[in-house]
Amino acid sequence: MLTLLVGALVVALIALGTVLFFQFSGDDGEEQAAQETRPALYKVQDSQDSNMNAVLSSREQDTRPLNEGELFERHNSEISGQSLGFTLRDSDLTEDCSAAVWGEQVEQALADADCTQAGRATYLSEDDVFGVVAVFNLADIEGSRAVAEAMELPEAEEGEEPADPGFVLSPSGEDPLNRLGVGYSAADAIITGHYLVVVWVQPTDSESVDERVSLVTPLVTLANFRNPFFRRIGELGGDAPAGTEEGTGTEEGTGTEEVPGAGDGTGEGTGQETVEDPPPAEGAVEAPAVPGE
Repeated sequence: MLTLLVGALVVALIALGTVLFFQFSGDDGEEQAAQETRPALYKVQDSQDSNMNAVLSSREQDTRPLNEGELFERHNSEISGQSLGFTLRDSDLTEDCSAAVWGEQVEQALADADCTQAGRATYLSEDDVFGVVAVFNLADIEGSRAVAEAMELPEAEEGEEPADPGFVLSPSGEDPLNRLGVGYSAADAIITGHYLVVVWVQPTDSESVDERVSLVTPLVTLANFRNPFFRRIGELGGDAPAGTEEGTGTEEGTGTEEVPGAGDGTGEGTGQETVEDPPPAEGAVEAPAVPGE
């Protein structure tokens, strides 16, 4: 009888320990959800009458839906440029665009723009930077611009907190993505015809939104996620940028040009030049020094 009682007690203690472990560790076998945060610095990049915006101006012209192989494979499994490299970690492509964002204003803007697909990916760099890229398939370029504008934080009266319209949700909330937006981060919304591409980056060791650093280089590098859209220009009979792969895309490892003396991703200066197509060759741009350093 004593042996049975001891055995039952041991089993009970093991069960209790298991329950307490999962309760306090939060490890219930489910992936941690992303937090609802936004970047410290947000800019809209619009090349206006660029070749890409002309050829991909609407879904009526560019009817083929996005697919996972196009977005996340080939050159987008590893993106490099500006002496920086990123490796794909998580990816997601869904027809439920509202699942890719948070905030009523942004959700409504996507619905008004007839969003049919949202693709998201997370990228890690050996240079202690991580990022998220999101692309939204909208009806036309006007919708792309409207959604980009809807993500901007409105101005508020002095001493008041502005109402947050919402922003992109990372497809993963696992480390280090659980710190995205908690530290200093910056994002560019790039008008890409009827697609809106949002690039969002943050240093891995940043713990405060007040820790301003230059994020031009990672923003420029991850903007190469747009390579599939350059290839679509060729598919649709548009003029492919000269010197690009197979005549239908951008060169691997290229980036976007920064205006000399302009903003450096810290909110200082006059801002970055909009992303043009095609971008300049690799090595043409280096991140400027952070003011005051």
